[in-house]
Amino acid sequence: MSPDFPSTPSGPDRHDRADARFQELFEQAPTSIQLLGLDGCTLRVNQAWENLWQIHAGTPLYDLVLGTGYCLLQDPQLIATGVAGYLQRALDGESVDIPAIYYDVGQLGTSGRSRWVSARAHPVKDGAGRTVEVMLMHEDITDRVAAETALREREERFRSLVMATSQIIWTNTPDGRVLDDSPSWRAFTGQSYDEWKDFGWLDALHPDDRETTHRAWIACVASQSVFETEYRLRRVDGVYRWTAVKGIPLIDAHGAVRVWVGANTDIHEKVLAQTELAERLDRERRHSALLVKVAQASRTLGSALSSEDIAAGLVEEVRAILEVHQAVVSLGVGGTQEINAVSMSDKYARYRSYDVKPDGSGIYAEVCRTNQVMRLTQQELEAHPAWKGFGAHAAQHPAMRGWLAVPLIDRKGKNIGLIQASDKVDGDFTEQDEAILVQLASIAANGFENARLYSSLKEQDRRKDEFLAMLAHELRNPLAPIASAAELLKIGIASEERVRRSSEVISRQVKHLTSLVDDLLDISRVTRGLIQLEHVVVDIDAILHSAIEQSRPLIEAREHVLAVARDPGGARVMGDPNRLVQVVVNLLNNAAKYTPRGGRIVLAVERDGSLVDIRVQDNGIGIDAGLLPQVFDLFTQAERTPDRSQGGLGIGLALVKNVVSLHGGKVTVHSDGAGTGSTFTVSLQTVEGRDPK
Repeated sequence: MSPDFPSTPSGPDRHDRADARFQELFEQAPTSIQLLGLDGCTLRVNQAWENLWQIHAGTPLYDLVLGTGYCLLQDPQLIATGVAGYLQRALDGESVDIPAIYYDVGQLGTSGRSRWVSARAHPVKDGAGRTVEVMLMHEDITDRVAAETALREREERFRSLVMATSQIIWTNTPDGRVLDDSPSWRAFTGQSYDEWKDFGWLDALHPDDRETTHRAWIACVASQSVFETEYRLRRVDGVYRWTAVKGIPLIDAHGAVRVWVGANTDIHEKVLAQTELAERLDRERRHSALLVKVAQASRTLGSALSSEDIAAGLVEEVRAILEVHQAVVSLGVGGTQEINAVSMSDKYARYRSYDVKPDGSGIYAEVCRTNQVMRLTQQELEAHPAWKGFGAHAAQHPAMRGWLAVPLIDRKGKNIGLIQASDKVDGDFTEQDEAILVQLASIAANGFENARLYSSLKEQDRRKDEFLAMLAHELRNPLAPIASAAELLKIGIASEERVRRSSEVISRQVKHLTSLVDDLLDISRVTRGLIQLEHVVVDIDAILHSAIEQSRPLIEAREHVLAVARDPGGARVMGDPNRLVQVVVNLLNNAAKYTPRGGRIVLAVERDGSLVDIRVQDNGIGIDAGLLPQVFDLFTQAERTPDRSQGGLGIGLALVKNVVSLHGGKVTVHSDGAGTGSTFTVSLQTVEGRDPK
C-alpha cells in the first residue's frame, strides 16, 4: 500500500515530478517515519525506521508489522504505556506529542531490539480537511536515557553515601559563600537553610574558633588553595564537637574556581584522647620533676646531722616543692608543739619575727593527737572545731589561707611533731600535694630520729670517754695508798703498829678495788643478759632489813637520818632476793652520796593494788630536769657530780633499772630540780597479784 501525497493541480508531468520528489524525501529523511492508516495499521516506513528498529524488508518481522494482522492500537505495550490513546487522538485529527516509552520489539513474538523513543503523531489531511493518514515520527533517545539514568544513579549513590557517612558534606560558591543546601550540615547543627547560607555557617562554630576560621577561609578563597583546619562545631543538642575540615576548589578550564567542595569529619573523641594524652604526659613530666625535687630533698635531709639543720632544710624544700608561701616544722617538746623552723615568702615578710610557741591545744595538737593528715581549704579550716585562730595571738599570727598538715611519726608510731604548709600559690592543696608532703614527712621523721640517735651516740661516746677517765681515776686512787703501804712494808723497819695500819690500808683499798671491778662485771653481765635470777617468794620486809644493814655504814658516816616505813601487810614478790637487796642498797647508797651531810632519807613500802612500791626519798642535791630522762643510763654520774666528791662509777642506777626490768617491774624517778631532793620508786608485782600463768 503506497501513501497518497498531496499534489498540485498543474498537469500530469508536474504531478509526477512532485510525487517522485516527496518519495525521495520520505525515504531519505533522517527521522524514523511510520505512516498509519485510519485503522491503526502501518502503511509504509522509511529507511530511518528500519535502521531504528532493525526491522528490514524481506524479513518476517517486517512483513508482520506492515501486514494487516498487526495494529498499533492493539499493541499491548502501546496500550500499557498509553501510546495507543495518543495515536487515536492523532487518527481523530489532532497533532500530538507522545511521551517517551521503552519499547521491546521482542514482545512481538520474535527477536528484536529494545529502545527508548519519544514520538510525534501528525494527521495527514486532504483538501477537505479530512484525515487520510497519520505520520508517526520517532526519536531514538536510548543513549540519552541511559546517560540520564547513569547520572541519576550516580547522584543517588552519592546521596546515599552522604547520608550513610558521618561526614558533613557542603559546597560553596567561588567567592566562598554558601548557596546550595546541605542536609547533613543542617541535620548536625540544627541550622535552617536561611541561618546557614552565605556566611551564616560561622555562627555554628565555637565563639573562640570563629574569627580564626573565618580569616583562614577567606585567605584560602583568595589564594584558591586547599582549606584545611579543625574547629568546634555546635551540635543540634548544643554540645560542641571537634571536627576536621577540608575544602577543595574545583577549577574550570580557564583556571577559575567553579565551586568549592568540602567535608567536616567528627574527630571529637580523637581530640579528647590526644588532649588527655598530652595532659597525662604533662602530668608525668611534672610528676617526674617533683620526684627529682623530692629525691634532692631526701639527699639534703639525709645529709643533715642535727634536728635543727633538718628542720631548716625541710621548710625550704616544702615551700619550693609545693609552691607555698608558708611552711612550718614543729617538733614535740614536753607534750606541746614548739616551732623549730619557719619559712615564709616575701608576702609574709613582716611575720618572720613571730615566735609565739603553740600551747598544745587547737588544730596543731589535733594533728599530733590523731596522727592523721589534714588537708583543708580556707573555708574548711575556719569551720573546723579545733581551729581557734591562735587565741590572744591571732593578730600577730600570719594569716592562714588553706592548710595542709602532716604528722611526723617515728619508727615506733609515736608522734614527734608535724609539718604544715599554708597559702598555696595556685589554688587549693591537692591529693598530689598531700602525697608529696607525706613522703617528705616520712623522710624527715627518719632524719629527726637518726639525728637524735646520732646525738645520743655522740653523747654516749662523750660519757664513755668521761667514764673511762673517771674509771682510771677511781682505779688509781686506791693504788697510791697501796703503793705507799707496800713501800713501808718493804723497808722492813716499820713498827708493828705501822705494819698493822699499812696492812689495813692495803686491805681496805683492795676491797674498794674489788668492789669497783665487781660493779663493772655485774653491770656487764646484767646488760648482756648473762645473769640467772632465782625465782622464789621473797618477803619485802626481809629485803629492806638486809639492804639497811649493808647501807647503814655509809648512811651513818654521812650522819644522815634514815626513816623506814614498812608494809604491815607483809608484801611478797617473786624474784631473786640477793638482786633485790642489791637494788635497794644502790638506791640507799645513791641517796646517801648525793645528800649533803646530815640529810634525811626515807625508805618506805606502799601497796598499790596488785603492786608494791619501794620508795627511796632524800632531800639532797636533786636532779636537773634536763638530766631526768638519762638518769638510768650508764655513766650518767659524771654529769651529776663534776666535783667527783661522791666517788663511784655512776653505774648503780643503770644496774637498778636492768635488775628491776628482769623482775618484770619498773623504776621511776622524780625531782623538782636542783636542790629539791629526789625520789626513786621501784614497782613490783606482788605474789597475790601475779598472773597465774
